[in-house]
Amino acid sequence: MTATPASATAAAPGSLQSARFYITFRCNSLCGYCNVWQDDKFKGYHELSLEQACQVLDQLHALGVRYVDFTGGEPVLHPHIDGIVQYAKSLGMAVEITSNGIRFAKHIDAIVPYVDTMNVSLDTLKPERYREIRGVPTLDRALDVISRIGATGSGNLKLICVVTRENVDEVADLLAFAQDNRVAMYFSTMFEYFEEQDTVRDVNRTARKLKLIEQNGKPVTDRPAPRAVAPVDDVIADELMALLYQPFAVLNLHFRKYVEALDPFAPTDCYANKRILTVGPDGRLVLPCYHAFDNSLEWDRDLAELVQDEEFVRVRDEEVGHRKECQGCTVFPYIGLSFSYRFDKIFLYQALSEETAKLKTRFANPLHPRLTLPFDELHTRYAELEQFIDHGLPVPRPPAAADLFYRFDVTPSGIRSGLVAGELSLAELLSDHVHEYCWGIQRSPHVWIRLVYRDLMPLLHELAEQGRLAEGAYESTVASLYETQLAWWQAYLGRYFTGGEAIGTAGPDELVTRFLLRTNALLPDAPQSARIRQVLLHAGCVLGLAPQTLAPLAVHEPFPEAALSVKHLLLIAADADLPGYAALLPAEAAEPLRLVAREPGARAGAPADGEPADAEVARLLQHEDGLDQATAERLATSLRAPTTEERRADLAARLLAHELRTPHLVRSRGEVLRLRAAAGTGLPLAAAAG
Repeated sequence: MTATPASATAAAPGSLQSARFYITFRCNSLCGYCNVWQDDKFKGYHELSLEQACQVLDQLHALGVRYVDFTGGEPVLHPHIDGIVQYAKSLGMAVEITSNGIRFAKHIDAIVPYVDTMNVSLDTLKPERYREIRGVPTLDRALDVISRIGATGSGNLKLICVVTRENVDEVADLLAFAQDNRVAMYFSTMFEYFEEQDTVRDVNRTARKLKLIEQNGKPVTDRPAPRAVAPVDDVIADELMALLYQPFAVLNLHFRKYVEALDPFAPTDCYANKRILTVGPDGRLVLPCYHAFDNSLEWDRDLAELVQDEEFVRVRDEEVGHRKECQGCTVFPYIGLSFSYRFDKIFLYQALSEETAKLKTRFANPLHPRLTLPFDELHTRYAELEQFIDHGLPVPRPPAAADLFYRFDVTPSGIRSGLVAGELSLAELLSDHVHEYCWGIQRSPHVWIRLVYRDLMPLLHELAEQGRLAEGAYESTVASLYETQLAWWQAYLGRYFTGGEAIGTAGPDELVTRFLLRTNALLPDAPQSARIRQVLLHAGCVLGLAPQTLAPLAVHEPFPEAALSVKHLLLIAADADLPGYAALLPAEAAEPLRLVAREPGARAGAPADGEPADAEVARLLQHEDGLDQATAERLATSLRAPTTEERRADLAARLLAHELRTPHLVRSRGEVLRLRAAAGTGLPLAAAAG
């Protein structure tokens, strides 16, 4: 992974969105790999009253924070934790809490219904090993709490297992426990703290003192220079990867890939104090983060003032990611958020990982143990995709500024980016950057799979529950989801990404086509079927599958993805097929296809008929002719100011509509894609290029 330059590390004002709230530093465990109970710097803190904690939450919310993770120490040791969690939820925040379960039983009713994710740590099922790892003989309490939370039916329980050399032999048993209890278990390798990976400290030793020295007036830790981070043990890595498609197992592929690619001597793209605030037990802002905590700002002013404080800004802009202990850091809660803001290989693995987790949690897990999956075949297909992402895709250069998702270059003919083949328009560049995260990027393989787990499968499940599908039809569709996901990614990357010509798309196309047509054949005459068919048609158009093949999926009523379907067809479809595709889509949305079909030789920039673009879009695109690099970067970063997601989505849709007003220009940007497709299919190159 290429390091992000220092100029690209400071987040824009107002971009704070998450908080790690260390509600207490007290803990009733003595885990060997944790330093909270060992270091004197965590001792003796005043803890907030209920009223004070609610004030902190109000101030976090006013800053834009919409996710709060209550952690510690052990959160339930705080006397007002129940009311604090409930208040956070009343503000509309997404709430997560992590507990060791030892004293959680009496808090189940007061906390579990008010959190989005209820984490309980469980590293072993052996009482003696539990005591060795956590320093207390309380495995029975943790297991009892897990059982009781599961019995509530809340569905938000997640077990967290830190896999080390000490417990890797129990992975199979822990997974079986999770499956028997029908609860997700997240298997993770250990974060890099202050000592060697997998070091378990002597729980009986004296607490380690944190020594501070003054250097140029700044407190720094007396820690050694950075060292190379040892790769995750191969045995552990192999054990965990074998769980990728196993029911109830949760893996983070992106964390694994981040560790593999980590340069331990490069600055770290950490979001501590940039998008994540760390709040201490007394409301102080912990600097630079919990794991390297040697500085802080007392909560003596509103948090909106504290994040503008000179010391906060200095630490954020000069120290975070650049200190010695930041180099080689793998603390996922801080590093992980950055993955959503860089459109690179790590983001692709994050999308793959989260898609797999959603397909598993929402559809596959509920059918366990009745669902039969071809695990060996799935792992083989995943390995092929992994090989291409790792070695077939280019390594994109880091973006020129923190608020840009990817590096791009303005050329005389258009805009080129690191991963996407062909050219982008200014409208597409701005449409990508109007969103808060990379999840809104237009040309990415995750876009359609998101429709599968958000719309298609839930509606198909409704039809199954109503008895309107053939017996076993829903189950067989769920069984094909992982295979379809992997085929879709191969087919999409092969068409739209730089280096994609190395992927053979014929096999993946066949698998995706089979899924589309088979699913469509299941649909009864019901309201849900219309939306399912829209999602299916969109996939077929994006891949440019033959129009005659897609004929059973035709949709003539407007639907949300119609414009994006047309955009992809303009990029990749052969001239001769454009009228056929137009006949499959709503008439108004398909007009750009008809225009190009009628005038295939028209000047690329010929404007379409109709009213001018709205004033805001016209203002953003006024520099489109004669665009220079500085202007493009300024326009892209200007769109990242805080606003609502509805507003972002609306502006992105209007930018896409503007782009489709000049379909010949869109078509010219896809020439390299059509040439690639023709070379792979044996079609005449000139006809494919148009």
